[in-house]
Amino acid sequence: MKITIVSSSTRNGRISHRIALAIEKQVKKLGHQSEIIDLLKLELPTFTERFALVDNKPENWQETMDKLINSDGIIFLTPEYNGSYSSGLKNFIDIFAKQGFRDKPIGVATGSTGSLGGVRAAYQLQQVILSLFAYPQPHMLTVGEMQKKFDETGELIDDGFKERFEGFVDKFLEFTKKIADL
Repeated sequence: MKITIVSSSTRNGRISHRIALAIEKQVKKLGHQSEIIDLLKLELPTFTERFALVDNKPENWQETMDKLINSDGIIFLTPEYNGSYSSGLKNFIDIFAKQGFRDKPIGVATGSTGSLGGVRAAYQLQQVILSLFAYPQPHMLTVGEMQKKFDETGELIDDGFKERFEGFVDKFLEFTKKIADL
C-alpha cells in the first residue's frame, strides 16, 4: 500500500514533524510505501480557490494532487495550536478538497508539548474528514510531550510509547486495507 503523511506544521523549530518522520519509517518498516507531504516545503499561498478551479496551478500543486489521488491512505499530522489543528493544514485541506481526499481512509495524528497530545485538534479533524467524503480511522494517535517521545530524526526515544505508536500504525494499515477491499 501507499501511505501519504501530511506534516502540517510550518513553524520554525517545529517538533511535530518528528512524528511524521517516525510514522513514515514505521510504515516502510512494515513493507509499505510511504511519503511525507511537508507543508513547510510546499509553501502554499493563502487559500483563494480550490485546486479544480485554479487555472494556472503551480507545478507542485499537480504533483501534490497526484500523490493524494494515488495514495491508498492518508494521515494528517498536526500540532495542536490554540485548541485546534494548524492553519497550514486547514489551508491545505481547503485547496485540495474534496478531490484529493474523497473515499480515502484518513488517520489523525496530533502532538503537543503539553500532556494532552492535541486531543482537541484530533476530534475536530475527525469531523472535517467526514465532510471531505473520506473515512476517518476511529483510532487516533495523540502524542503528549512529543519532544520527549521522538528525536529530530523521527526515532522513538520513549520505549513506554512504543506499543501505542506501533499500534496506531498497525491499525491504520489494517483500516486502509479494509477500505481498499470494499
